[in-house]
Amino acid sequence: MISMKIVIQDEKDYQKFLRRLFFYKSIFYSFVSFQLEGDSKYSLSVFQTALNFKSRRKRIEYLYDQACSMIDSKNKNLNLCGFVNGRCYVQRKKKQKECNGCCRLCIYQTNHGCPTQNLACKLFHCGEVKQRYSVCSFEDFPYLKLLSLKNQYVLKNDYFSLREDVLKDLYAYTLTFSCLRIFFRIIKNFLLKRGKVLFFLFPML
Repeated sequence: MISMKIVIQDEKDYQKFLRRLFFYKSIFYSFVSFQLEGDSKYSLSVFQTALNFKSRRKRIEYLYDQACSMIDSKNKNLNLCGFVNGRCYVQRKKKQKECNGCCRLCIYQTNHGCPTQNLACKLFHCGEVKQRYSVCSFEDFPYLKLLSLKNQYVLKNDYFSLREDVLKDLYAYTLTFSCLRIFFRIIKNFLLKRGKVLFFLFPML
C-alpha cells in the first residue's frame, strides 16, 4: 500500500481537495493509503477513513452511519418537532386529530422514537422546525460527496425505509433499480397503513 499525505491548510486547499475526490475514490487509488492533515472543521478524519475503505459497500455504509450519528448527536435531548401529547407543532397549530407528525405516514413509527435510522427522514424538517432551530442539511456533510450523484439523489429521497433497505438502494449500480425499489416500498407502505397486509406482492423487498 502506497501512503499519500494531503495537507489542507485553508479553504483554497479544501476546495481543491473536493474537486479531486472523484479521482481519489477511483480504481486508480485502490492501493493508496490516504493521510489527511489540517483543520478539523473540514471533517478530514471522516474523509480519510472513508477513502481508505477500498470496498465500495463498506465505504457507503460508513458514510451513511457517520451522517446519521452526527445528526443524532446534534439533536440529542431536543424535541425538534415540538411533540406535546403526540402532536407536533403543525398538528397542534392546525388542531389536527392525527398524531406523530410526518412519521404517521411511516409503517415503522413507534411511540418511543424512530427505529429505522433513515438519513432522508433525519434531514427533513418542516418550516415550523426551521423557524425554531438551526437544523442539519445535506450540505452540512461534505464527505457525502464521496458518494456517486445517483446515491446522493437516493439519500435525499429514500424516506420511510429501514437503514438496511436504504443501504441496498445505495449498493445498486443503477438509479432505475433503486427508484423501483423505493417506489414499491411506497406502495407497500401505503397499503399497510390501511390495514391491507400484502407483503406477498413484494417478495424482492
